[in-house]
Amino acid sequence: MTGGTGDRITESAVRGLVRDWFAALDRHDDVEVLLDLLTEAGLVMHLPQRTVRDHEDFRAWYRETTSTYFDEVHDVLDVKVATTSPLHAEVALRVNWQSRMWVPPSPSSAWVGVTAKETWSVVLRDGRPKIRTCTTGGLTPMPGSAAPRATGFAPESAAA
Repeated sequence: MTGGTGDRITESAVRGLVRDWFAALDRHDDVEVLLDLLTEAGLVMHLPQRTVRDHEDFRAWYRETTSTYFDEVHDVLDVKVATTSPLHAEVALRVNWQSRMWVPPSPSSAWVGVTAKETWSVVLRDGRPKIRTCTTGGLTPMPGSAAPRATGFAPESAAA
């Protein structure tokens, strides 16, 4: 995981947070590993399946997600970091996500692949950057992907 940055948020530390976040999601790390990368106060995550507003909401979302999706790979295509104060940064990401999923009672899993746009608000807490807000949108299914019919993901034209 990303080490401490002291009393100022840095682009390098924020990029480390991005790397750590997606690596933990791909490995299906214990939820506590991911919660350590999120703030408690002011947390709001607008995800395709739901809006998460606190750590308990995140635990429920993560439990559902890791029960449905497997063999996940997040490939970060673009990262733009803008520090807005010594303690805050805004992050714009473009991420390609591919996974397998099973929807009961289907006899087999389905491949899902989308490219998503994400915006994060990151804040320095305890000497490390943490995600305070995340909005996922601009979802573009890859050709042949089971998304959106199997996942509830809306294509880019319908994304908020």
